[in-house]
Formats: sequence, structure tokens, C-alpha cells
Amino acid sequence: MLRRLLSPQYNRKRRVILMSVSPTRQAVWYAVKYFVFIIILMAVAAVLSAVFQFVKVSTESRAAYNPGRQKIIVDAGHGGGDGGAVSDSGLLEKNLNLELSLTLRDMLCAAGYDVIMTRSDDSMLTWEGAPSAKSGDLRARTEIASANPDALFVSIHMNKFPSASVHGVQLYYSPNHPASKSIASAIRDGVRAQLQPWNERPLKEAGSNIYVLDRIRSPAVLVECGFLSNAGEAAMLSHAEYRQALALVICSSLLDYLDKAG
Repeated sequence: MLRRLLSPQYNRKRRVILMSVSPTRQAVWYAVKYFVFIIILMAVAAVLSAVFQFVKVSTESRAAYNPGRQKIIVDAGHGGGDGGAVSDSGLLEKNLNLELSLTLRDMLCAAGYDVIMTRSDDSMLTWEGAPSAKSGDLRARTEIASANPDALFVSIHMNKFPSASVHGVQLYYSPNHPASKSIASAIRDGVRAQLQPWNERPLKEAGSNIYVLDRIRSPAVLVECGFLSNAGEAAMLSHAEYRQALALVICSSLLDYLDKAG
């Protein structure tokens, strides 16, 4: 259903139909579509509630299984004066990144892991001597990873593309550690199994244009959680329930990877 609602073919067909009906029928059409969307969100929320309760209950057993208390760095991209991507409706990437990252932090903590946040509020990081605020922010994030070489680094971002039809989660991995690709693969598989079965996006190795992944030496991945340039996906990302679903998928995928790697 979600895939159909986002489909450009479906939306073109919908526009043709709406051109031939009265304004009253158009209003009914949009009301029905919105109702279906709300029902989907309610179903997602119900699943989230049940699974999150399971994660909470399993905290002690996971902590006992992993007595070393694996560290996970959750990196909420952008912040402060750097808003990141913006949707047509005005959604700011920096805010979505932070809200999703804080939810992911709570889930990982509940599962018994130590979580380090690169930022927990709306601010840019700083690094003395950096030539610009942006370069200082990126340098500070890499230094947090360097100071915790035994931690997994998970960066949360939103995507944007000139074509409004493009949508779906995209995974990047650092080329500097062999575990990075395995972690990205685990998250991609989780996304396909639990949220986006239609998502065929391949994993992408980060290049020099992705500063943090290009320089971090420990296991590191970047999750592009959706395209703000796609109106349907941006609308879903604006709902807390959908962001919670994304956070849960990332969390459960990380736990599966760590269990298998442990």
C-alpha cells in the first residue's frame, strides 16, 4: 500500500481521474486517501509498541550477553546553522535527523548498549582552527569516532534529488573498515524485511564527498532515511510514528548484526 501511494504512475493516474470529477468528489478522494494513510500509521504504531516492549524486556539478557557494553555512536547529521536538505513543505533535515537519532538512542540504551551522541540538540559541533564552521563540525564528528575506536558509527541523514519520483532508504558504508559494509548490509536487509520490501537500492561505498565516512577508521555507516524531494515520503517522515518505525528497523538490524558478530 505504501509503495502504491508513493508510485508516480499511481499519482499520474489519480490526477487524470480527479480532472474528470467534481470538487466535492475530489475532497472525498483526498479524505479517503488521508484516512488510509492514518490507518497505516496506526498499524505501524501498534507494531512499534509491541516490539519496543520486547526490546525493553530483553535489556538484561542482552547486557549479560554483551558484558563489554558495545559502544554505538549515533550521529545526527547537520544542526544549528546547517539545516541540511529542505522539503517543499518546509521540513528541515537537521530536525528530522535529530528526532530520529534520539529515538534510536533510547532504543539502543534500552537494549543494553552504550550510546554516544555527536549532538543531542540543535547545534553545530566546533573544532578549533577549522577554516569554516562546516569543516569544524565535520572534523569534530570524526574526532568523536577517533576517540572511541571500538564503537560503531551510525550517521542519520535525509536525502534529496532533482527527480521527485525517487524515494526509499539508501545505505552508505566507509571503505576504511571491513565491518562497515556488513553493518550497512544488515540495515538494508532489515529495511527490506520490515519496512520497504520493494527497495532495491544497492549499498554504496562512501567516497571523499562524504567527509566523515571517508576519514573514520572504525566501522561506520550512513543511513539516508528517505527523500525529502519526494512529497509522499516527506509526508511520512513528518509523522513521529514513521520515524519511530525507521529507528526500530535500524536498531533491530544493529542488534542482529552484533548478535551474529559477537
